Amino acid sequence: MAVKLDYILKRVKALPPLPTSALQIMELIKDPATSVKDLEIIIRRDPALTAGILRQANSAYYGYARRIASLREAIVLLGFQATEGLAMSAAISPILKTPLMGYGIEQEGLWKHSLLTAMAAKRVCQYRKLPYGEVAFIAGLLHDIGKLIISIYLQEIGHYLFKKVTDTQLSYVELEEKVIGYDHARVGGFMARAWNLPEELVAAISFHHSLSNAQNHEELSSVIHVANGLATHLGISGGVDSIFNPIRKKALDILDLKEFDLEVLKSDLGKILVDPTIFS
Repeated sequence: MAVKLDYILKRVKALPPLPTSALQIMELIKDPATSVKDLEIIIRRDPALTAGILRQANSAYYGYARRIASLREAIVLLGFQATEGLAMSAAISPILKTPLMGYGIEQEGLWKHSLLTAMAAKRVCQYRKLPYGEVAFIAGLLHDIGKLIISIYLQEIGHYLFKKVTDTQLSYVELEEKVIGYDHARVGGFMARAWNLPEELVAAISFHHSLSNAQNHEELSSVIHVANGLATHLGISGGVDSIFNPIRKKALDILDLKEFDLEVLKSDLGKILVDPTIFS
């Protein structure tokens, strides 16, 4: 049931845009003249965004010994790049909390998987001393956004793909492309481009399952690929397809990661999951 690109793009355009505040924050952070006050003014205009940033800043992931009580304090302590990641997280969470029947994802399931993938991506960068940091966090947060659209088609053919993936040597994402014409990662890239996100984010989202197509962004795409797999290994999967999209050796080779390294990373991330408010 190959789907025409026009149909996919119409569905992309029909989805809600990113909140203006999140886009303004991304623009401000590009400007070296931006001050803490400038960011605080924009964020405060959106009470939900403000609350989301403070809630996440106080989670076990950031590990501050004392409570961060004010938005200004959060911006100063976390820095501009981390604040950008938190702003995107708070802005995108309502969209990601949608249940997706095609993937067997319950309410908030995609949100939990996406947030843990974002945290894992940032941790991989720290572990391997890679320069992406918050860019990887945002890419991880948005890596499965295309499932919002592909899920619609899987409601009709999901049972067929599930049967085929057990009968063939293809991964689930390869079958998505083969049968539908586009996999969820490529469609996520269409959405990222429609939101005018930077090209490195578009590439990392688009090719986190097809690393050879990422060209200049192969390393960042590999980070997202591995982070996605780590989240699944920790029991926070992104749907029924997750176990059929294993971590590929190519990504591990690009990042120079061995099985021992994956175990260390899983242990580090497992400590975050003890915080019951992490996905609030």
